[in-house]
Amino acid sequence: MKKNKQIIKKTILKVINGRLARKEAAKVLRVSLRTIHNYVRRFLERGPEGLLDHRQGHYRKIERQQEIWIVVCKLDSPHRSARWIRDRLKLPVSAEAVRQVLLKHHLNHTTLEPRIRNSAGSVKWDPF
Repeated sequence: MKKNKQIIKKTILKVINGRLARKEAAKVLRVSLRTIHNYVRRFLERGPEGLLDHRQGHYRKIERQQEIWIVVCKLDSPHRSARWIRDRLKLPVSAEAVRQVLLKHHLNHTTLEPRIRNSAGSVKWDPF
Protein backbone atom coordinates (compact mmCIF):
# COMPACT_ATOMS: atom_id res chain seq x y z
CA MET A 1 0.00 0.00 0.00
CA LYS A 2 1.84 3.06 -1.25
CA LYS A 3 -0.54 5.70 0.00
CA ASN A 4 -0.69 6.83 3.58
CA LYS A 5 -2.11 3.90 5.54
CA GLN A 6 -4.11 6.08 7.90
CA ILE A 7 -5.86 7.95 5.09
CA ILE A 8 -6.82 4.70 3.40
CA LYS A 9 -8.01 3.19 6.66
CA LYS A 10 -10.15 6.23 7.53
CA THR A 11 -11.60 6.41 4.03
CA ILE A 12 -12.46 2.69 3.94
CA LEU A 13 -14.07 2.93 7.39
CA LYS A 14 -16.25 5.79 6.09
CA VAL A 15 -17.28 3.62 3.13
CA ILE A 16 -18.11 0.68 5.41
CA ASN A 17 -20.12 2.91 7.76
CA GLY A 18 -22.04 4.40 4.84
CA ARG A 19 -20.72 7.93 5.34
CA LEU A 20 -18.89 7.97 2.00
CA ALA A 21 -19.81 6.54 -1.38
CA ARG A 22 -17.36 4.17 -3.05
CA LYS A 23 -17.12 6.46 -6.05
CA GLU A 24 -16.15 9.40 -3.82
CA ALA A 25 -13.64 7.22 -1.95
CA ALA A 26 -12.07 6.28 -5.27
CA LYS A 27 -11.68 9.98 -6.11
CA VAL A 28 -10.23 10.79 -2.69
CA LEU A 29 -7.66 7.98 -2.86
CA ARG A 30 -7.15 8.34 -6.62
CA VAL A 31 -7.76 4.67 -7.28
CA SER A 32 -10.33 2.70 -9.25
CA LEU A 33 -13.70 1.52 -7.96
CA ARG A 34 -12.35 -2.04 -8.18
CA THR A 35 -9.54 -1.10 -5.80
CA ILE A 36 -12.04 0.38 -3.32
CA HIS A 37 -14.08 -2.81 -3.58
CA ASN A 38 -10.95 -4.86 -2.85
CA TYR A 39 -9.96 -2.61 0.08
CA VAL A 40 -13.42 -2.96 1.65
CA ARG A 41 -13.47 -6.74 1.16
CA ARG A 42 -9.97 -7.19 2.59
CA PHE A 43 -10.70 -4.85 5.51
CA LEU A 44 -13.86 -6.80 6.39
CA GLU A 45 -12.03 -10.12 6.12
CA ARG A 46 -8.76 -9.26 7.87
CA GLY A 47 -9.17 -5.86 9.49
CA PRO A 48 -6.61 -3.08 9.03
CA GLU A 49 -3.94 -5.71 8.27
CA GLY A 50 -5.86 -6.53 5.08
CA LEU A 51 -5.04 -3.09 3.68
CA LEU A 52 -1.30 -3.72 3.75
CA ASP A 53 0.42 -4.65 0.52
CA HIS A 54 2.26 -7.94 1.01
CA ARG A 55 3.46 -8.34 -2.56
CA GLN A 56 7.11 -9.07 -3.08
CA GLY A 57 9.17 -8.63 -6.17
CA HIS A 58 10.51 -11.74 -7.86
CA TYR A 59 13.75 -10.21 -8.94
CA ARG A 60 17.16 -9.62 -7.52
CA LYS A 61 18.52 -6.16 -7.75
CA ILE A 62 21.60 -5.73 -9.88
CA GLU A 63 24.41 -4.08 -7.97
CA ARG A 64 26.41 -1.20 -9.44
CA GLN A 65 29.51 -3.32 -10.03
CA GLN A 66 27.44 -6.00 -11.81
CA GLU A 67 25.91 -3.31 -14.01
CA ILE A 68 29.39 -2.17 -15.01
CA TRP A 69 30.36 -5.77 -15.82
CA ILE A 70 27.26 -6.15 -18.00
CA VAL A 71 28.08 -2.99 -19.97
CA VAL A 72 31.73 -3.98 -20.41
CA CYS A 73 30.78 -7.50 -21.45
CA LYS A 74 28.33 -6.19 -24.06
CA LEU A 75 30.91 -3.76 -25.42
CA ASP A 76 33.45 -6.59 -25.66
CA SER A 77 30.95 -8.98 -27.29
CA PRO A 78 28.40 -6.76 -29.07
CA HIS A 79 26.41 -9.53 -30.71
CA ARG A 80 25.86 -11.57 -27.55
CA SER A 81 22.46 -11.86 -25.91
CA ALA A 82 21.42 -10.83 -22.44
CA ARG A 83 21.14 -14.49 -21.47
CA TRP A 84 24.66 -15.19 -22.71
CA ILE A 85 25.99 -12.23 -20.70
CA ARG A 86 24.12 -13.37 -17.60
CA ASP A 87 25.54 -16.89 -17.93
CA ARG A 88 29.04 -15.65 -18.74
CA LEU A 89 29.12 -13.40 -15.68
CA LYS A 90 27.29 -15.99 -13.51
CA LEU A 91 24.81 -13.36 -12.34
CA PRO A 92 22.00 -14.45 -9.98
CA VAL A 93 19.40 -12.49 -11.97
CA SER A 94 17.13 -13.16 -14.91
CA ALA A 95 18.12 -12.50 -18.49
CA GLU A 96 15.36 -9.87 -18.50
CA ALA A 97 17.14 -7.99 -15.71
CA VAL A 98 20.31 -7.97 -17.81
CA ARG A 99 18.31 -6.84 -20.84
CA GLN A 100 16.92 -3.94 -18.81
CA VAL A 101 20.48 -2.83 -18.00
CA LEU A 102 21.34 -2.98 -21.69
CA LEU A 103 18.27 -0.90 -22.51
CA LYS A 104 19.19 1.63 -19.85
CA HIS A 105 22.58 2.13 -21.47
CA HIS A 106 21.25 2.00 -25.04
CA LEU A 107 23.15 -1.21 -25.76
CA ASN A 108 20.21 -3.36 -26.72
CA HIS A 109 20.90 -3.34 -30.46
CA THR A 110 23.66 -5.20 -32.19
CA THR A 111 24.88 -2.06 -33.96
CA LEU A 112 26.17 -0.82 -30.63
CA GLU A 113 26.36 2.71 -31.78
CA PRO A 114 24.79 4.17 -28.65
CA ARG A 115 23.80 7.65 -29.63
CA ILE A 116 22.53 10.14 -27.16
CA ARG A 117 22.10 13.54 -28.72
CA ASN A 118 22.47 16.54 -26.49
CA SER A 119 20.78 19.86 -27.12
CA ALA A 120 23.66 21.04 -29.35
CA GLY A 121 23.09 18.07 -31.65
CA SER A 122 26.41 16.39 -30.97
CA VAL A 123 26.57 12.74 -30.02
CA LYS A 124 28.03 11.56 -26.77
CA TRP A 125 27.82 8.40 -24.71
CA ASP A 126 28.55 8.01 -21.04
CA PRO A 127 27.26 4.77 -19.55
CA PHE A 128 27.53 6.14 -16.03
